[in-house]
Order: sequence, then structure tokens, then C-alpha cells
Amino acid sequence: MRTAEVQPGSERADVSNLLAEVGALRRQLSRAQRLATVGTMAAMVAHEFNNILTPVLNYAQMARGGNDALREKALRMAQEGSLQATAICQALLDLTGREGEKPQKVVLAELVNETLTAMARDPAKDSIRLITRVSPAIELTTRPAELKQVLLNLIMNARLAVLAKPRGQSISISALRRGNEVFLRVSDTGVGIPPEHLKRVFEPFFTTRGAEGSGLGLAVCRHIVESLHGRMSLRSQLDKGTHFTVVLPLAGKALGSSRKH
Repeated sequence: MRTAEVQPGSERADVSNLLAEVGALRRQLSRAQRLATVGTMAAMVAHEFNNILTPVLNYAQMARGGNDALREKALRMAQEGSLQATAICQALLDLTGREGEKPQKVVLAELVNETLTAMARDPAKDSIRLITRVSPAIELTTRPAELKQVLLNLIMNARLAVLAKPRGQSISISALRRGNEVFLRVSDTGVGIPPEHLKRVFEPFFTTRGAEGSGLGLAVCRHIVESLHGRMSLRSQLDKGTHFTVVLPLAGKALGSSRKH
């Protein structure tokens, strides 16, 4: 009985198809995690929108019945509130990104500010001191929506870590340039990560948050950073805080669109 011969060309085709499917699944997972992060923020964003829109409505009512001086002030305050709400909406839309996002040059300080805008809630309202040290002179070529996803995930994790301690903690976002690389760091003074978990935090499905966590956030973040030709590391001390560092090339290596990773 003759056995069917496997042609070398068909083997290569099968491997190519499998790699294409893996790439597609990775893109879907990355986008799903990005949307899940936005979903996690939904209650916080909704609360802040209520805080913005309630005064806007009140100012609009004042404008209808007030004198000229009061009307001018009410319209100005309503406009400011509307612009704030619009900025939050745009930041959230930018965060969701588009399939096949192409690399572009960005000012890192602006990207950090846009990510913080997407959070909507001022950390100071939770007695969290936010420190940003990112020079407006730092520019890099990257896929902005994906880098925002990484940054937002790290900030949200830091927020949970500091909220688990007494009030008055801090979150720091800093960046510095060394040669052809930029070092972006998110640090907090939160509860820290137990030593036995440090080697596993980037593993898919590993979480210390029980049913509240998917265990995919940091795994997806590391994959994104590596697809941007970067690397990601952390240092943490129990009850002292955690420091995540993302190292990215400024421009040197050519980046494909997000369809290729």
C-alpha cells in the first residue's frame, strides 16, 4: 500500500497559514484587551461625565434666564465643560485605535497627556499624587494607539495598587532618552508584588486579582512592546511599590503596521 507523499511546498504553505492565523489571533486578542481596559474604566468615566455634564446643564439654564453678565459667564462655563467632555471622548476613541495602524512620529509628552485624558478621572480626587516628568523634546516613531494601551494598562494597575493602601500615595510617569532609545517608566507607591509572583506577572492568564482579572493585560502589553522592537521589565518591593519600565527605539528600526505582529 502506497503512503501519500507530502510535498515540501505544501508543508511550507501549511506553516505559513498557521503563522497567519496565529498573527490574526494575536491582533484580535490585543484589540479585545484594549476594549476590555476601556470597559474597566466605564464606571469611572461615566461618573466623571456626570460631574461634567450636570454643571453644563445648569449653566445652560442660567443662560436662559439670567442678565447679560450672568449669561456670558454661564455660556463660557458651559462651553468649557463641553470641550472637556469632547476631549475625553476623542481620547477614548483614539485609544481603541484602528486595525493596521501605521507607525507615526509622536511627541511622547502629548501621548502621555492624551492617555491621562482618556482616564477622565483626576487622580487627585482619590488622594493620589500624580507626578509626570516627560520632556516635550522626546519624540519617537511608534504605533500610538498600541503604546497608549500599554501606558493606560500600567497606570490603571498602579491606581489599583495605591488605592489598596492608605490615602496619600503617588503614581509617577517619567521618561528619559539614552542614545537611540527612550525609557518610559510608570512607578507607584502601592502594595507591591509578592516576590514569588514577580517571574509570572507577564504569563498569560496569571492574575492575583481573582475573578476581577483576566491575566492577559500585562502579557498583551509585553507582546505589544516587543512588536514595537522594545522590551519591558519591572521591579517591585512588597508594601513599597512597583516600577515598570518600557524601553523603545526612537526611530532606528523600521516598524510595520500592526497587521504584521
